[in-house]
Order: sequence, then C-alpha cells, then structure tokens
Amino acid sequence: MIKIELLSDTNFCIESLDLYNRKQDVNKVYRRIDGDFSLVECKYTEDWDLNKKRSVAKQISSDDHITYIALENDKVVGFIGLLKQLNGPYMILDMMQVSSECRGQGIGRRLFEAGKDEARKNGAEALYISACSSEETIAFYRAMGSNLASDPIKEIAEEEPFDLQMICPVRD
Repeated sequence: MIKIELLSDTNFCIESLDLYNRKQDVNKVYRRIDGDFSLVECKYTEDWDLNKKRSVAKQISSDDHITYIALENDKVVGFIGLLKQLNGPYMILDMMQVSSECRGQGIGRRLFEAGKDEARKNGAEALYISACSSEETIAFYRAMGSNLASDPIKEIAEEEPFDLQMICPVRD
C-alpha cells in the first residue's frame, strides 16, 4: 500500500532516492509554433544518475521546501516538492516525480492533491508549475486542472525556456 507523508528526518535521508527509477522515454513535446503550442517529435530519455538523485534528495529536503513523499514499504516511489516562499498568489511546484514502475496507479494524483492542500493552507490561490513539455507530463497537469499561465513568472520561464508555464487553482 502506498502512503503519502510529509517528508521528515524519520522517513527520508540523502540516500532515499538512490534506488529511485526516474527513467522517462519521451517521444513528443510541445513547442511554440506561430504563437500556438503544437506537439512535435522529439525523442530522448530522461534518467538520473546517483549524483543527480542525491542532489534532488538534498534539494527537496532543504528548509526552502515543503515536500510530500509517496512510500511503498518505506521506499520512496514519488514526491512533490513545493517552495515554502509564496511568489505573489502562487506556491511554486518545484519538482514532482513518480517512479517509472509506479506510474498510472494514481500516485501522482494523490501527491498533486497533497500539494494543492498545502498551497491552500499557506494562503496561495494557485500552484505555479514550470512543466516539462513532454506530451505525458502536460496531459497529467491538464488532467489535474492546470492551464497555461496567461502571465508567466519571467525568471522561471527564462530558466527553463522549453517548459510550459502552468497554473492550477487551489481554491474552490
């Protein structure tokens, strides 16, 4: 059974992502063409080596983040990392992942709902997402109620120029 828990010193350490499977085969991505976003072929594989896993573990367990983890038998199989500091009306969804062997089981939905609840508790109006432009990633965020940001946060958009800047309201 998968448990969703707030990351803490008792359930997470720098080695907690060492066995995490980040692999994602991407076939199509969204790109802006003549002012609109269109799917284009772009094949690559995203995967993390041990150094990247440790770097991400350090990042999401830092004091700057509020992170929820998905655990299966005490093994991390997913996480959502939110920046504690609001950016205007937004809580920034800094990173969200579900281990490749666990995708399609509702874990991402549960993590995303935990993120929305956290944003609401902290007074945010919406989650702000700089989303990987892969077809699957954008389909997920759209299924969660996210839409393209009409007024992207300039610094974030410039940092990842191929990401799609999205907003997901957290208030009913």
